[in-house]
Amino acid sequence: MRPEEYNTLKVMALMEKERILTLGRIAVALGRPSRTTVFRKLAELGTRASYSHRGQYQTLDRIAEYDDNGLWSFRGVHFSKHGTLLETIVYLVEHSGQGYYASELQALLDVRVHNALAHLHAATMLGREQHADQYLYVSPTAGAGQRERRYETIQQAHAQASPGVEAMPGEVRESMRLLLSVLNEKQRRLYLGLESIRLGHGGDAKISRTTGVNVKTIALGRRQLQAGNITVERIREVGGGRPSIKKKRRDQPLE
Repeated sequence: MRPEEYNTLKVMALMEKERILTLGRIAVALGRPSRTTVFRKLAELGTRASYSHRGQYQTLDRIAEYDDNGLWSFRGVHFSKHGTLLETIVYLVEHSGQGYYASELQALLDVRVHNALAHLHAATMLGREQHADQYLYVSPTAGAGQRERRYETIQQAHAQASPGVEAMPGEVRESMRLLLSVLNEKQRRLYLGLESIRLGHGGDAKISRTTGVNVKTIALGRRQLQAGNITVERIREVGGGRPSIKKKRRDQPLE
C-alpha cells in the first residue's frame, strides 16, 4: 500500500466514537504504516497527544472538553491544550498569580511532576524559592510579584483561621522566614511544633497555612516536644552515622 493511500477516515470515526485511542490502535486502523506516516496523518487530523501515559494516547482537539486551565481527562488519561507536560507546567506557572508548589501542580495535573520541575528549573525555564520544606515555582520574569502575592495569601489565611491572634508585623514575618531558611530539617520541625503548641487547638493546620510546611511534619514536631522524645545535642537519631572507634588501652590484650 502506497503512503498516499492511507485513509484517516477510519481513525476519525473511531476517535469520535471512543474519544481517545492509543498509537497502536491508530496504526492498525491506518493499515500499519511506518511510525513517521502515523504521526503525519495525525497532524493532518489535528490530534492532541496525552501528557500522561508517555504520550501514547491521542484525541481530537475538537472532542476534548478542556477546563479553564486548558486540561481535560478521560478514563484516567490526561490531555492539555498547551502541549506536553513540560509545556503545560511552564504555561500554568507563567500565568499564575502566586506560582505553584509541586504538590499543587501534582494535584492539578494528576501526575508526578518532581522530575519535570527539576528539569525546568535546571534549564532556567522556571524560578523557585524554598518555603520551609518545599519549593515555590515561579516565572523567571514575574517571580517577584508571584512570591509576594503568595506570601500575602498565606498571611491572610493565617489571620482568618486564627481569630483573636493579631497578624504578624512585617519584620516578624521576615525574621520567621529567615530563621526557617537556616535551620536544619529537625530544627524546623521542632520549632514549628512549638509554635503549634503555643497556638493551641488547630495549631498544626494554622502553622501549615502560614508557612507552607506539610501539616504532618508540624504534627510530628509537636508530638516529639510533648513526649520529650528529642535529643538536643544530636541532629541524627540515636544510632545514626558511622560507629565510633574506641582506642584500646596499652595494657588491654589484643583480641
